[in-house]
Amino acid sequence: MKAIRKAYGYVTNIKEDKTQVLVFQHPIAEAGIQIPKRTVKPEEDTKYVVVREIEEETGLSNFNVESLLA
Repeated sequence: MKAIRKAYGYVTNIKEDKTQVLVFQHPIAEAGIQIPKRTVKPEEDTKYVVVREIEEETGLSNFNVESLLA
């Protein structure tokens, strides 16, 4: 079985000593609340995919990728 790589972008903010995680409502209501994510193609760099998805799905452009998890 071939592994399918996924990239998830957890965008966090600390406000008043509380950590917030950015989520959004998918345009299709049945899909529910989500975080930026996408399948990573074999030729793609995971960090590039995470950055692109965060930009596309949230409109954010001024952020840093702190770390990549497995």
